[in-house]
Amino acid sequence: MTITIEKVRYNTPKDARILEAVLTQWFKNPKELNLTDPRMPYPFNYNKWVTMTYTNQDIQSFVVKSDNWIIGMGDLMITPELKRAHALHIFIDEHYRKQGLGKRMIEYFESISKKEKMDTFTLRLISQHVLEKEIYENMGFQLNGKSKWGSPIMEKKLF
Repeated sequence: MTITIEKVRYNTPKDARILEAVLTQWFKNPKELNLTDPRMPYPFNYNKWVTMTYTNQDIQSFVVKSDNWIIGMGDLMITPELKRAHALHIFIDEHYRKQGLGKRMIEYFESISKKEKMDTFTLRLISQHVLEKEIYENMGFQLNGKSKWGSPIMEKKLF
């Protein structure tokens, strides 16, 4: 199994068509949608998903592929004026979980953040996942406040 991480763009017709098909399938489950983005109401609406987040030019989107099949996705928001990078919408297809792919994506985002000379890297912790918190702590993240939706925010100093 060959795993790659590739950049995609919601405003490119080919990428948008593929992303819509993949996300619509993944977010048939309201729990998966809510855990990925608590702002999104169920049922999933691709156009609303894009409008709510992906009109922001500071967000870079990526997919995780296994042998050219999309099995995960995630986004990185770079805020140069704050010297901060934030990972959002990290999602791995349920059939590919527990293989370290989410961690691999976070490490990839961290390397981009360092190249962009960001001082801080943050992500939202889904509070029900105790193991997830331990993984992040082992990667050097520490709790640092809460999101608007009450989820803990994990932070890592890069420099």
